[in-house]
Amino acid sequence: MNFFNIKSYFIGLILIVFSQCTIAQKHSKNPVDYVDNFIGVRDKNSSCVLGPQLPNGSINPSPQTLPGNNTSDMDGYVMGNSIRGFGQLHVSGTGWGKYGQVFISPQVGLAVGETEHDSPKENEVAKPYEYSVDLSRYGIKTEVTPATHSAIYRFTFPKSKKSNILLDVSHNITDIASVMKSANGNFLGGKVTFTNSTSTEIKGYGEYTGGFSNGPYKIFFCMRLSKAPQSKGTFINGKINQGQINEEAQKVEDRIGAYVQYNTKENEVVYLKVAVSMKSVEQATSWLDAEIPAWDYNAIKENAIKSWNKELGKIKIEGGTDAEKRIFYTASYHASIMPRNKTNDMVGFDKDVPVWDDHLAVWDTWRTLYPLKVLTNPDMVSGTINSFIARLKKNGKVKDAYVAGNDMMAEQGGNNIDNIIADAYMKGIKGVNWDEAYKVMKFNADNERNGIDKSDNGMKYKELGWIPAGKMSCSITLEYAYNDFCAAQMAKSLGTKADYEKYLNRSKQWVNLWNPVAESDGHKGFIAPKNLKGDFISIDIKKNWGSWKDYFYEASSWTYSYFVPHQFEKLVEISGGKEVFAKKLQYAFENNLVDYSNEPAFLAVHAFHYADRSDLANFYIRRLMKDRFTLEGYPENEDSGAMSSWYVFSSLGFFPNAGQDIYYLTGGSFPKATMTLGNGKVLTITSQNASDKNIYIQSCKINGKVWDKFWFTHEEIANGGTIEFVMGDKAIIKK
Repeated sequence: MNFFNIKSYFIGLILIVFSQCTIAQKHSKNPVDYVDNFIGVRDKNSSCVLGPQLPNGSINPSPQTLPGNNTSDMDGYVMGNSIRGFGQLHVSGTGWGKYGQVFISPQVGLAVGETEHDSPKENEVAKPYEYSVDLSRYGIKTEVTPATHSAIYRFTFPKSKKSNILLDVSHNITDIASVMKSANGNFLGGKVTFTNSTSTEIKGYGEYTGGFSNGPYKIFFCMRLSKAPQSKGTFINGKINQGQINEEAQKVEDRIGAYVQYNTKENEVVYLKVAVSMKSVEQATSWLDAEIPAWDYNAIKENAIKSWNKELGKIKIEGGTDAEKRIFYTASYHASIMPRNKTNDMVGFDKDVPVWDDHLAVWDTWRTLYPLKVLTNPDMVSGTINSFIARLKKNGKVKDAYVAGNDMMAEQGGNNIDNIIADAYMKGIKGVNWDEAYKVMKFNADNERNGIDKSDNGMKYKELGWIPAGKMSCSITLEYAYNDFCAAQMAKSLGTKADYEKYLNRSKQWVNLWNPVAESDGHKGFIAPKNLKGDFISIDIKKNWGSWKDYFYEASSWTYSYFVPHQFEKLVEISGGKEVFAKKLQYAFENNLVDYSNEPAFLAVHAFHYADRSDLANFYIRRLMKDRFTLEGYPENEDSGAMSSWYVFSSLGFFPNAGQDIYYLTGGSFPKATMTLGNGKVLTITSQNASDKNIYIQSCKINGKVWDKFWFTHEEIANGGTIEFVMGDKAIIKK
């Protein structure tokens, strides 16, 4: 072989290798590629929002449809129904709805009524960073991609002299969703104005009420178009005012808006960008100027892709099936949507004072979402706690649900912001003035804890340590008890000895509601209501009592009888010992008596550890993951990332007892997971032999040390490290 042949050979070889590398790169997937936005949307219960947003971003553009007849229209979208238009604000996975405003409808022809412009859809694609769909009624392709407070739409029109874009200021989900007619959704007033000579800029606001955390709130917007329209106008209550440049509601429930009309060529593109603010039109304009200064749709999209790969890449998994990866990364996605950072976008707060909004509610998220973010996004946790501090100073209260800048007075459980604060404090989160945070805890411990309706019975908690029979009396007693334990932990080092002893003593009084002779299905010992005289009231232990009703909130005594995160050992003791306890709990799981569609059940499976039956914890966690978390959706409402965070932790193989600094070991379901912590350190979890059958821990090492306990502390992983599981198909029962 001569020199030239050798040279040609090596050049050819290099080209082949380069080509193979290029092909491999082309087919490799990033974390965002596994996210399936339709998980939690396909089913009828999870209520996840379909449209895109940035991690914890303020704007969430999403399609809205003809309402349905069940909870699936809480977020404004029902699978299979025609698309009505696109709103810019939504909540995801919640049991009750909100928002839907700054409503945009591209059309051919002009229909301004609420129900007059629905369109069947085709070619619908939903990603964390982009949503696109063809509106088949009009032949219009709609695409949208988000920034933090703003979004850019790309409308591809057919050839028409009547291509319109409608802006409906009055529209909001709680006004039109079929299951939320009782949500008092109202349009209180608003205004829309064309603000420049080319009619390419529209500004305005609407004021609304209704939905979860009822109370009036305003949404301001600034909208710009890439092309001057042929004509424009406004409308009020169905009357179109061609050429008019402003419209203002005259009374409650007026329907107002604006439109622009184009003479479009086939496949002509018109861009629309819009920013929203809860503070002012000026703030919305500032967001739009800063975030989308040009008309480069693809640049905004690429930034959104990078943002999600960065966020989702904080936990990388290896192995598993494609479906398992889709469920895992979608769960990670849903755990990064809410709450939303509204710093510098909320009336009444000084510049740069943290404000985190859209807590629907922390009753859901304190148990799993916030402990997950302690590891992967501590700035979000410290920002939330600093927001609690600011809210107490401004509003004199910090309630469980805080939505659109309004505290919801009726709480679902206890004062559970305390648990978020304690969890972060115990795990050493930085960036918080902990003396100020303790003031929030002390305020709640001394001034709240008054029961759901502040009745004479409810007010007895601080005196007795338990609430006599009444609305949610048992569940709130248990939750207050844990709130007090969390307060006691902080009081031990930040408060006074008197505070510590008082709160700790109260945290133990839940036992007064333990009825050792209460019976269900042959098993004895349950939490039960007791009247002020001290007599237990006979109830159906298996009954789910519903929302804001007697005794228990959205659960039965079976579920809540395992909610004692701070005294599991005591619970095992009064239940008759480890063997009886494990047998009873196993019966509960086999007969669906512990309701995992709601958060109070989250720790129940880990109660097995305290009965020396970690093998049963492993078994039922895998069953729950397989049966309740699918490509369709979640056990019930996804609950603002709560269910998803449960799944993420359970997949990794360890689980937090939130409010404390301990985690339970259950073994990973993926061969390897790499978690980049907020401080940049890396935690690597390996689960050798992990499979559908190999679900039991055979051995474990933490940071190279043989580990024979079922728990470990946050300190062990705070600066990264390793957790090494060996998994097998044989249950190992502690002797």
